[in-house]
Amino acid sequence: MASMRALVTGAAGFLGRATVGRLARDPDTEAVVALDCAENLPPDGERVRWIRADVCDPIGGLFRTHRIDTVIHSAYLIRPQRDAERARAVDVEATARLLAAARAAGVRSIVYPSSTTVYGAWPGTGLHTEDEEPRPLPGFTYSEHKVEAERILLDGGADPTVVVLRGCVVVGPGADNFILSSLRLPILPYPAGADPEMQFLHVDDYTEAVSLALRAQQPGIYNIAGEGTIRLRDLPRALGTRAVPVPEPLLRRIIGLTWRLRLQSRSPASGLPLIHHPWLASTARIEQQLGWKPSCSSAEAIRRWAQAE
Repeated sequence: MASMRALVTGAAGFLGRATVGRLARDPDTEAVVALDCAENLPPDGERVRWIRADVCDPIGGLFRTHRIDTVIHSAYLIRPQRDAERARAVDVEATARLLAAARAAGVRSIVYPSSTTVYGAWPGTGLHTEDEEPRPLPGFTYSEHKVEAERILLDGGADPTVVVLRGCVVVGPGADNFILSSLRLPILPYPAGADPEMQFLHVDDYTEAVSLALRAQQPGIYNIAGEGTIRLRDLPRALGTRAVPVPEPLLRRIIGLTWRLRLQSRSPASGLPLIHHPWLASTARIEQQLGWKPSCSSAEAIRRWAQAE
């Protein structure tokens, strides 16, 4: 792979920081521009330049100034949002502008971290493959916006090369999203009778997938997940918490009401199927085509995350 000058958006987030760290250690990396709108960004490193900017603002000048040839687009509002306009601006509209700026600057490749939640969580489904049409949960904007952003990037033509990495829940030190925050509740209510298998991915395996995608330059969609699964009802034991079964209709009403009253901000009721039905993804394509294989099982990833918290 030729020497790389990379832009990482959402660089101060969990996945963004992990990506910046991995690229900074890669001998093929010439420079990393780490962009985020958060305050108190880390200091610049030997090959890392931190820039405070909003991905919704015009950033085309950064591509020319820093001679960017590679983009890892991690900017995304990962927690469910009440401000639908802001969420769409960051998740979808900014992606379209980023692609236009990247194409104008002659960027050669974009890696986009998507999510296996684009397949939805439905009764009776098996391992999802990349050839399936996405079927996100209605009203769950996190997944709906992922589908839209994917289509913007993949329908943009042959240049730049676009790789979409559909990941399951990524865990590691500092990981924080709506599923993990729910699992860490001292008492976790879950739909009575539900015990879906779940997949988790350690952050080191995630960054390895990003690195391989950049090296291989093979466009397309790739699922990434830890080896094996862990059952929902085994998670409280692994995390040292307690699970309490609640009838699904009642739990749905409680989640919906507490969301509307702003008593909790983890998820609206539209996300409940994610702990009721499985949403498992096959990783055969990336293993066969890019040679990626997770070093950590789903159960081990959860164990290591729990120990690090």
